[in-house]
Amino acid sequence: MSLVTAFLAGSAAPAVAPRSARPSVGFFGVGGGCALSVECSSRPQKKGTKHHMKTRPKKTQRWDIKRRPVQYEPLPALPDDWTLVAAGAKEDEVPQDEETTPAAAVEVEVVAAPAAAD
Repeated sequence: MSLVTAFLAGSAAPAVAPRSARPSVGFFGVGGGCALSVECSSRPQKKGTKHHMKTRPKKTQRWDIKRRPVQYEPLPALPDDWTLVAAGAKEDEVPQDEETTPAAAVEVEVVAAPAAAD
């Protein structure tokens, strides 16, 4: 195990490094030691949310900074023959008052087209 591998693995470095067939080369070809160096980018890039927060469009105009969301008037009430059903609820589970009756179902009958006369 090399000194660098032992250091990165978190274990203690061996007391005597084993000899290898190749001589080890340090920085700039000098010496036989091994130096641990971390290379970092001189201009690291922002990632994910940090980038989006830095580059998002910002309000600079005074009229735009003071602008608020549009206030819409409330929606009108639902018609009497409509029933509001919660998502995931079945139609049978919806409680119905005795006064309200469900809308009449329309029955459709399928009839064959008449034969064309030649």
